[in-house]
Amino acid sequence: MANEIRIQPPAKTLIRGQAMTVPVLLVLERRLKVRGIHAKFLGAEETTAVYTTTSTDSKGHVTTHTHTAVQQVEIVSQVQLLAGNEKKGFFGNMSDAVATVFGGGKHDTLEPGEYPFEVEVSIPDDAPATHVAQKSRIFYELSIHVDVPAGFDLQAAQSFPVEPLPATSYETAPVRTRYPDDAGRGLFDSLVSPDASLEMALAADKYRPDELIEGIFTVETQKSINCRRILVQLVGIESSEAHGHRDTHVHLGAPHDLGSPGTVTGNYTQEFSLPAETTAPLTARGKLFSIAWFVQIQLDVPWAKDPKIRVPIELLPRA
Repeated sequence: MANEIRIQPPAKTLIRGQAMTVPVLLVLERRLKVRGIHAKFLGAEETTAVYTTTSTDSKGHVTTHTHTAVQQVEIVSQVQLLAGNEKKGFFGNMSDAVATVFGGGKHDTLEPGEYPFEVEVSIPDDAPATHVAQKSRIFYELSIHVDVPAGFDLQAAQSFPVEPLPATSYETAPVRTRYPDDAGRGLFDSLVSPDASLEMALAADKYRPDELIEGIFTVETQKSINCRRILVQLVGIESSEAHGHRDTHVHLGAPHDLGSPGTVTGNYTQEFSLPAETTAPLTARGKLFSIAWFVQIQLDVPWAKDPKIRVPIELLPRA
């Protein structure tokens, strides 16, 4: 059995505004020189953004480079010294390690056995819920670091989820989008062809997971168009920023087939319902990211760019 750190939280979930005492056990199978034992509890919003740069060599060849920028915004940071000495920094640690090799250095020698410690962690009353998405995440993590001079440090980490604040009561309102009148509000894909106008209206602008979204849409066209089928689905737009670079990711829900109207001339209207189901994070906004949701209607038109229209909604936590 090797030397190890065991983090033993009394509960899996953190409660806003309540401190939690987390037992930590250092288990040594063999004698160990320890300069210090450190604990850090960090809650942060982390965003990523993929971007490209180009470079040109002396022969004029252009090379494209892909980079990933990562940025963190702290929510909470708590640092504790559990035993021993404070960290010295890189050069201080190197000097102390050299001194340790020759019989000096500032450290304690721990015999085999178990060494218990306690770490108190807490999060603010308004701490955002944890989530992991494609371009963003919010996390709360306790890390333990045993600083070993002239040797390999021991490290362990424990992540804690934080539940969303329940939306106990909220007001809803009908929501509507029409193309081309409201193109900037709800339409992300331009209608190049065919020449048609779309309108969609929903009974409410806010939904909880698994609730049923009720709506109606209308297609208006002066020329006949062949519509093989109509699809409705949830679309989430995740936007992130990291060190000045911006990125996006599209979360697509399962498409629901509303039927095959065939040739459409004049006005075509159809009611629909769609379950508010997704495994992606719900509507959220942080310092450097946002996740916005839409209901999308798409017409499958052969030999033309498929018309799409989107109506913004909010996906709320469960009660």
